[in-house]
Amino acid sequence: MRRALVVFALVLASCATAPSPQSLRQSLGQSIGHRIDAITSKPSLAGAILGIDVVDDRGNTIYARNERTLLIPASNRKLFAAATVASCEGLDRRIATEFWLDGSDIIIRGGGDPSFGGRWAFDRDAVFAAIVNALRSRNVAGVNNVIADVSLFDRTTIPGSWKVGNLGSDYAAPVDALAYNENVIGIVADHCASPVITTDPAFVPASANVVCGPDNLVIRSGGDNAVSILGTMPEHIQSLAGIGDPALYAAQALLDALRHAGINVRGHAVVNTAPRAWNERLAVIESPPFWQLLSTVLKPSQNLYAEMLFKGLSASAAQPASYEASEDIERRFLTTEVGINAADFRFVDGCGLSPDDLVAPRAIVTLLRWMNDPSRRGVWSMMLARPGEEGTLRRRLLPFASRMRGKTGSINGVNALSGILDGPHGTHRYFTIIINHHTAESSDALHAIDAIVTEIANW
Repeated sequence: MRRALVVFALVLASCATAPSPQSLRQSLGQSIGHRIDAITSKPSLAGAILGIDVVDDRGNTIYARNERTLLIPASNRKLFAAATVASCEGLDRRIATEFWLDGSDIIIRGGGDPSFGGRWAFDRDAVFAAIVNALRSRNVAGVNNVIADVSLFDRTTIPGSWKVGNLGSDYAAPVDALAYNENVIGIVADHCASPVITTDPAFVPASANVVCGPDNLVIRSGGDNAVSILGTMPEHIQSLAGIGDPALYAAQALLDALRHAGINVRGHAVVNTAPRAWNERLAVIESPPFWQLLSTVLKPSQNLYAEMLFKGLSASAAQPASYEASEDIERRFLTTEVGINAADFRFVDGCGLSPDDLVAPRAIVTLLRWMNDPSRRGVWSMMLARPGEEGTLRRRLLPFASRMRGKTGSINGVNALSGILDGPHGTHRYFTIIINHHTAESSDALHAIDAIVTEIANW
């Protein structure tokens, strides 16, 4: 009996001195906080603004810094666009690109598919095989004009908040209801003294007015989509450029495919922007399902896919899609469905290229927790980037490949990473790390971010 009493007293003593769950969280947060503070105190980040929020499954804060401050998210903005598109449009939906015959004109009508003739189109002739076969089955040997109908979208093809210096680049291609080859042109030029230029696709004409010297070129696609290369050029260059007019580009591609198939085109490639009824629908080409398109938005962080899918949210029979209308749809979804405070975000494009996009770190973490709800977890786990796999995390944070998924973001002076970390016994940590206004090399900022993630993951 005396021995039992002694053991019982020891148990009572241990229970009396055991820390509460709250004190454990506070102690854990303090220890992580000291280590994160040490990482972010490096001279290369002096003067930068850091926003960090780390929470557990119940929403308890493990570490926070400027979590309520509106910061530039770069491509972390895509998380919000993707969540809105997935919720409002569904994940199995496909986008139709339609082909019509109206008199002797052939029409390609855009439905907002960013993938048409893009990364899954390994055989360019196969892209248009359906319309070629439809014409042949009707014994149509020739057509007049090839018309691109982009009336589904309004005429704002470049978000007004994008920087002028980004325009013309492959990551800032114009946005319309039709896309072809992801609205970019491949360019190879050799022999600066007498340039020989090859374009991909080959139907795009190109010219050069250059002198030999270190690479300092301006490459632009004009309103007719012809490429101009200006400046100083080394002996060899290989580059991508954004197309000038996506609708015309799609029509030019169809015209080229028809001629290659032996169908005579007597007229020209032209663009139609006003809604109208066409006579006879010949063929429909559908996009991959939305989950696959959104995976391209989130893993390799493809800007055009984000812009077209986001803008397409507001397409209807009553009016063309617009950024303003899509922003209203997104705002309602984020505030009512996800539960994000309306004062915690302001978005002015779909992909995060604009430095006028703003979001509080706590809003990103709220969205990540919404994505990781058991009813949605499997889908978002599949669509987000993972270390070591396809996408922007393929060379980063490899020790956490089996238990992390997330989204990166980078523009000038901005680096960000947000994600979900799996822990023991089915637990998770949700984090966002945003660095704004830093003058360091981007690699220095990324190393700091990855070091912070490593601290967050060690529990």
